[in-house]
Amino acid sequence: MQTIFDYAVIGVGAAGLSFLKQSQNNKGIKTIAIDKNIFIQKNHIFGYWDMPWTKALNAHSHQKWKTWSIINQEEEVKFFSEYHAYGIIYLDKWKEECLKNKDDLVIIESYVRNIVKKNNEIFEIILENNDVYYAYNIVDSRPVKLEKKYLKQHFLGLTIETKYDVFDENKLILMDFRVDQSKGIHFIYLVPFSKRKALIESTMFSYNEESNDWYKKSIEEYLQKFYQLKEWNIVDEEKGSIPMILVKKPKNNFINIGTMSGAMKPSSGYAMSFIQKQISDLFKNKSLINRKFANPHKLVDLWMDKIFLKVIASNPALAISIFTNLGKTLNGNEFALFMSGQANTLIRLKVILKMPKKHFLKALFTI
Repeated sequence: MQTIFDYAVIGVGAAGLSFLKQSQNNKGIKTIAIDKNIFIQKNHIFGYWDMPWTKALNAHSHQKWKTWSIINQEEEVKFFSEYHAYGIIYLDKWKEECLKNKDDLVIIESYVRNIVKKNNEIFEIILENNDVYYAYNIVDSRPVKLEKKYLKQHFLGLTIETKYDVFDENKLILMDFRVDQSKGIHFIYLVPFSKRKALIESTMFSYNEESNDWYKKSIEEYLQKFYQLKEWNIVDEEKGSIPMILVKKPKNNFINIGTMSGAMKPSSGYAMSFIQKQISDLFKNKSLINRKFANPHKLVDLWMDKIFLKVIASNPALAISIFTNLGKTLNGNEFALFMSGQANTLIRLKVILKMPKKHFLKALFTI
C-alpha cells in the first residue's frame, strides 16, 4: 500500500523550509516536500529585526547590526536598538538547518501538475511525470499569481569586495535615497559585512521592473559618488520582485503559508520574519490541525499599509519625506517594532501624526 503522508509541503522556499523546521518538533509525522528547484535555487539574503519569534533565525544568522540609518539629500537619520538588532540570514544556511533532520521527510524534485481531493480525508498529488503521492494535508507555499497591474518592490543586489577600507562595518544603511528618482521610488540598501565587503542593492517601489543594466549602473554611480570606488570584485548577485499589495486568503482546503497567505508585509516586505511568526502561530492552539488561516499581521497594520500604499502610488515623490519623517519620529526600538508589526497604540499614533495629512485623508476616503 502506498504511503499516505501527514503533510505534503508544496514549494520549498523560505516558508516551506520554515514549516519543515518547525515540524521537526513533532516526532512521528510523515512529511513529503515537493519542489523542482529545492537544491538548485539561487542563494538569497533575508533581513529581519530580532523579535521573540526569530530565535531560530538568530541561531543561524550571518551577521547583526544594532545601528542603521535612512539617508536623503539633506540629512541622515540614525537609529540604535539594543534589543532589536537587524540581522541577515542566507537562504542556503537556513535550508541546511531546516533539512538536516530527514528521518521522517521525503524530498521530491519535481513540479506539481495537479492536486485532487479524493475523499474527505486524502489529497492526491499528481506530479509533472505523472507520479502520484497522497497526503492528509497540503501545505502550499508556492508564490501567489497576480494578473492585474500592481505596485512592486523590485531590486538587484551585488555583493562586492574592494581593495580598500571604505565601508562602516558597524552601520547598515537601510535606505539611501540619493539616487535617480526618475523611474519611481528608488533607494540603495547597503549591508556592510566588513570594511571591504558589502551587499549594495538598488531597490525600487514602482509598477515596472527595470533592466539589469539599469540597477547595476545605479549601484556603480552610487559607489563612485559616495565611496570614491572605481573598481571592485563582484562576489555574488541577487535579483527579486515582491508584490506590495494585500493578498487575500486563497479559496482552497490547503494550509497556505508564505506570500500565498499574506506573510509579506505590503508596505515593506520583510517576509522572513513574518513567515517565522506565521509558522509559529500555526503550530499553536491546534491551528494546524484545524487548517486555520494564519495571517501574521494585525488588521490595524494592514489598514495603515493600505492607506500608505495608496498615497505613494499616487504621489511617489512623497515617499522620501514619509520615510525620513518616520525615522525622525521613532527611536530604534520603536522603528524595529513598527516595521515588524509589533507597534503599540502610542507608536502608531506617532507615525500617523507625522504623515502628510492632506494626502493620507484623501487616501483614507478612497480605499
